[in-house]
Amino acid sequence: KYFMLFGVAEDHASNPIKIGIGKLKARGAKVVSVNPVRTGYNAVADEWVGVRPGTDGLFVGALIHELFRTRMIDLDYLIRYTNAPWLVVDAPGTAEDGLFARDAEGNPLAWSCDAEQPVSGKGGDLSVALTGARDLPDGRRARPVFELMAERYLGGDYTPESVAARTGIPAEQ
Repeated sequence: KYFMLFGVAEDHASNPIKIGIGKLKARGAKVVSVNPVRTGYNAVADEWVGVRPGTDGLFVGALIHELFRTRMIDLDYLIRYTNAPWLVVDAPGTAEDGLFARDAEGNPLAWSCDAEQPVSGKGGDLSVALTGARDLPDGRRARPVFELMAERYLGGDYTPESVAARTGIPAEQ
């Protein structure tokens, strides 16, 4: 019911995008366009967010901040379809720091709360942890992507008030 369109190049795949937007609107979806210029698709959107050029990422960071702050996150979706539960190696000063922990076959690992051990992160197992540092069998420490994102985006750098002046978008919007 809510579709956000970011910075679409107007001369690429124009007709399929127009058809898709038309279908969404016909089904009652609100279309919000985020782009510095209000032309083409942005002109037909229900709402246009005229972000300052080059600050799209900062604007998205503020959206992520608000989703975390208000706890408006579909955790099951994140577990099934994203890398949010995947474990990230926490070993400052080593070559592995910040990389995904993987099994012998190269599959990313997640922490199973049921089994209390690492399992494949590709399975969509809803018992995996989204928070908490864990000790891996090889002695390394690791934390889930979700926890690292929450730590980063819940900080003061991404509040709507702190990004408003740089993005050109009022905090209340």
